[in-house]
Amino acid sequence: MLTTTRAPAADKGYALFSRNALLFALFAVVIPNVLFLLVAPFYIASRLISPLLFLAAGIAGLFLPARLTFILFLLAALIDLTLMVMMAFHLPFDVALDSLKYSASINPAKSALYVCIVLVVTATSALSAWLISRNRAALRQASLVPALLLAAALSGADLAWTQPYFHKPDVPFQSARTMSGLSADAIIGEHANLLIVVVEGMGAYADPEARQLLKSVLTKNLPEGRFSVEDGQTYYSGSTTGAASRELCDRWGDYIDYLTGAPTDNCLPNQLGAAGYDTIAFHGFMMDMFQRDKWYPRIGFQKMEFMDQLEVEQPEHFVQRCGSVFNGLCDADVGKAVHARLKTEPDTPKFIYWLTLNSHIPYVDSPEDTMGCRSDTPKIRNKTVCELTNLWAIVFEEVNEIASDPDLANTDILIVGDHHTPLWERAAKDDFVLGKVDWILLRHND
Repeated sequence: MLTTTRAPAADKGYALFSRNALLFALFAVVIPNVLFLLVAPFYIASRLISPLLFLAAGIAGLFLPARLTFILFLLAALIDLTLMVMMAFHLPFDVALDSLKYSASINPAKSALYVCIVLVVTATSALSAWLISRNRAALRQASLVPALLLAAALSGADLAWTQPYFHKPDVPFQSARTMSGLSADAIIGEHANLLIVVVEGMGAYADPEARQLLKSVLTKNLPEGRFSVEDGQTYYSGSTTGAASRELCDRWGDYIDYLTGAPTDNCLPNQLGAAGYDTIAFHGFMMDMFQRDKWYPRIGFQKMEFMDQLEVEQPEHFVQRCGSVFNGLCDADVGKAVHARLKTEPDTPKFIYWLTLNSHIPYVDSPEDTMGCRSDTPKIRNKTVCELTNLWAIVFEEVNEIASDPDLANTDILIVGDHHTPLWERAAKDDFVLGKVDWILLRHND
């Protein structure tokens, strides 16, 4: 009778934690995630499913040709980066997919941070694909348990440590305009101008003293008795176009809603336009971004003053460019154009909606150091938050110039953030209240 002696499982690589099993975990999980493992204590990047995506690419690579393995890993890297940006900038999934068509309108290469992240993620993904392809025969016999456990641990850590930053509170509709009582009927009844300034990335400060610093820029030297000042915080939903839906149309939504038939009769520009107001939208970037040239008229804007128009109509006033990835007109220059428009045809009431640009992340630090960020005694401790406040202060200074103009007709001025500040740094992110934005109202005293 013949007997066969089987080799121990560990000798053939079947043991749960054999050398080959640990190598596969290294190649398929550790290496493609190594950048984020190193920076996770200091930076925020939402990557809940990314470790599992890379693991899936690694498992498939055990049985596929090298070329397909490389494609799978690079595809996982692309999805990883896209999801990070989508979460950071509060983009709903359908908006994020539609936004890909605007990639040619921006220049990510202007940001050293973005370039570095893309290069490192691409390089580590390609390295993982190469190592798995090169060692496919040996790794195919290995246990997947270490890799599965490690990928699950990374996703679990993201769920516990990072996802709370992106939690969306389930709250009833709320906006700065409704909280401050600026209904269409109230505005029309006063027959006054209305200026709404939506400030890119201005979240709600956690520190009341930091909020007061910015507020003081707005209220300094205002004509005595001309305005009463109100402020508060409101919830937001979505990205920048979500702020337009919130403040202009009294509903949670985004630009896709207004491109696909959402009702617009109750949108403020339509209501004020029907009452004889001039309704004008200002922005320092191109008007086809997020198809504003299509849905802004639908919600009631009669005139749009974007980079496309302003640099053609008034080239002498718009020589400079500001910003990095979103490189467009400077907020200070657009603010002066808003000021001039408010003073034209003083007998015709106006509604102006100004969406700022230059504080879009990644930002370019302002040469004007209002908050003393480059001094030994900065007014705001965190450098990133201090520099962003400098950029917001430029907008507040322009609004202060408008409000201080003795020739300005009666005008209510509402300043509000569009969404929570999309910061990558944990320390900076903690300086803001999650899920909310600040607002300040200068209500004219007739």
